[in-house]
Amino acid sequence: MRDILIVGGLPAVVTLDPATFVFRGVFVGLDGEVDFYATRASELPEKGTEALKLFLAACQARNRHPLQRRKGLPPGYVLEDIYAEFKAIAAQRGQSLESFVEEQRQPFVPKREPSEFEKLIAHQEEMDRHYFC
Repeated sequence: MRDILIVGGLPAVVTLDPATFVFRGVFVGLDGEVDFYATRASELPEKGTEALKLFLAACQARNRHPLQRRKGLPPGYVLEDIYAEFKAIAAQRGQSLESFVEEQRQPFVPKREPSEFEKLIAHQEEMDRHYFC
């Protein structure tokens, strides 16, 4: 499973390890690998924000620009190319770029069917809420 999550205006590619059920997010367009991990999808935005803040603080301390520069011409940043692709995807869906990005900021929900293990955990949580709340 791969999906996109927008954190602080920056896209991160999110994958789920099916063996461990741990989500990993990796920001794209930054001048360094910035990743974050979460055991629940709902934790991804918070973990991503924490990782991004640490990276930006390190860049500021080293007086280094955080965005990855585009190779070749015209000069610019990789993030500009990524957002150009987002704009094309949004246009195919009949959306504006702004609505597409806003959609990606919504609470993260993996786009796949839950595994039997995840169904069991969800059932247990529902039973706990029903009997213990």
